[in-house]
Amino acid sequence: MGNTEQQDIIASGYKLGVAITELQATSLLDHLGAVLEANNRLNLTAIAEREQAIRLHIVDSIAVASHVESAEGNIADMGSGAGFPGIPIAIVCHRPVDLIESVKKKAAFLEDCVAALCGLWGTNVLAMRAEEVALVRGNGYQHVTARALTSLPALVELASPLLVMGGTLWAMKGAPTKQELESGVRAAGLVGMHEVERLEYRLPSSDERRMIVAYAKVSEPTIMLPRRVGVAQKRPLA
Repeated sequence: MGNTEQQDIIASGYKLGVAITELQATSLLDHLGAVLEANNRLNLTAIAEREQAIRLHIVDSIAVASHVESAEGNIADMGSGAGFPGIPIAIVCHRPVDLIESVKKKAAFLEDCVAALCGLWGTNVLAMRAEEVALVRGNGYQHVTARALTSLPALVELASPLLVMGGTLWAMKGAPTKQELESGVRAAGLVGMHEVERLEYRLPSSDERRMIVAYAKVSEPTIMLPRRVGVAQKRPLA
């Protein structure tokens, strides 16, 4: 079964524009195996069926990896949880990623993964909220990723103080509503961000549609950031 799963991941990567080696596919599957093994204890994912998890976690993460693969600069993954998409990005892009995860048990799980898996040299786990990271590593990242984390207005606010000027937020969403997309545009304008692209795609070998909304940091925010922890979600700017 392992070889078939490896080949499926390699083929999916090809369709999504990412070259994946057998060793990388093995590391991706090892990470997923660790997630599923720890899931009952840590509640890492609602997707417990292995074949579905490969498609919805690994392959979906590969989709955003294709956009950060060749670009220079530091990468952060906000709200990493079980490590998607941050760990797959680190594996297939040969790039260190800062995994931001404030839940201590999940952060400890990510630390174990970083120590055990091949291809994660230089990857760090930051057991902090994004607002706290902004205070110590502000303007430090060329790319910030976030997958199924929170609303677009909150995401652009949380990402802005983390990004260098010209840096990009890659917000991975399922099917955002028109209202959420419009609110994201309005909030982006207040925090120095500008929506640059909406990338719609279908997961290989399925009808499941996804969207990545990309925002670039183009100016300084018009308000003081970061706001207090949790305010971006509780009182969104738009």
